[in-house]
Amino acid sequence: MSITIETAKAHANDPAVTCCRFEEGTVVEPANLEDPAIFPDLVESGLLVLPENTLTIGQILGAKLTKTCDALTALTPDNAEGFSAGEEEAEEEVEVVESEIVESNPVAPATTTVSVSSGYLKLHIGEGKDIDLQIPLGVAAAMEL
Repeated sequence: MSITIETAKAHANDPAVTCCRFEEGTVVEPANLEDPAIFPDLVESGLLVLPENTLTIGQILGAKLTKTCDALTALTPDNAEGFSAGEEEAEEEVEVVESEIVESNPVAPATTTVSVSSGYLKLHIGEGKDIDLQIPLGVAAAMEL
């Protein structure tokens, strides 16, 4: 379902995803974009993949598509031109190291890295399994993390 100008303004920092198929050369306007409120369900069901370099709604408005895009296509620098670079978000990085080691379990302390960048909360847990999680900030805010 496409969005209105008001919704686009309210979700300017959310990922930009097409709501329908649009031909190369289309100038992106709010009516071309999917409502970000339904992204968590679409991602969970596998219908939507949000690459790390997905542009935000605020960046993509007024840009031109360089490729024909199907419905639910994340808009990236690869399929659009003339988008605004926007204010580069300073990547915040926090390093947390557990200092307690249980003597009966000689496992090295786990390290956890949390960063916020490009509209995503990224969590890396390096405990022998190298677990990486990327959560769109809109979802993280809804989960009250």
